[in-house]
Amino acid sequence: MKYTDIFLDLDDTLIDTAENTRITVSEIYKDYNFGNYFPSFDDFYTIYYANVSCLWELYSQGKISKKTLQRERFVGALSMVEEIGEEQALAINDDFIVRVMEKGVLIEGAKELLDYLYPKYKIHILSNGFTEMQYKKINSAGLSSYFDKIILSDKVGVNKPHPDIFTYALNEAGKHRNEVIMIGDNMVNDIQGAYNCEIDQIWFNPEDVPPVDIKPTYTVKRLDEIKSIL
Repeated sequence: MKYTDIFLDLDDTLIDTAENTRITVSEIYKDYNFGNYFPSFDDFYTIYYANVSCLWELYSQGKISKKTLQRERFVGALSMVEEIGEEQALAINDDFIVRVMEKGVLIEGAKELLDYLYPKYKIHILSNGFTEMQYKKINSAGLSSYFDKIILSDKVGVNKPHPDIFTYALNEAGKHRNEVIMIGDNMVNDIQGAYNCEIDQIWFNPEDVPPVDIKPTYTVKRLDEIKSIL
């Protein structure tokens, strides 16, 4: 085998973070009577999603802090609702975090892929997620037994795609870059980040989006296709 170790993204590569988030936001919408302020859940979720996507982009670029991202998740989405002040929006955010960590929906084929890879490779999570959330999400999804190392940007101090987090991960795994392959769904953070560090990549691309700046080593639409590569 060319590779001995795998760097594996977590959110929206293994854990269906988008679906878990949508389920949790729908609970929040109902339990806090957001229907009094928005025409429908879809209307609110469009606002919420746009706000959070922008925050995560800024966080990945190192332009805002973790604290700001967490603070503005609901403060920003609810900024036009006069009846909900900042203090309540922050309390809603705390409730959201507790709930979303308990959700365990996986990307189709994630468990089967891990069962296939686990006997053959050392698997290391490489994620931009927050320490206090990622471990709980992994446990909620029943995945904790598969991973040798869990490497989080929160601890390293830089986010993917910064080369320092990939260097840190290589040192943690005790491997050279040609012994490792990166699997992830995010073209910039996972794939281009690994590419820039001369680490091979498998781009999980379920929407079949055409690559722009680089050609990944491999591209798959479904996780089960990885079995024919590794």
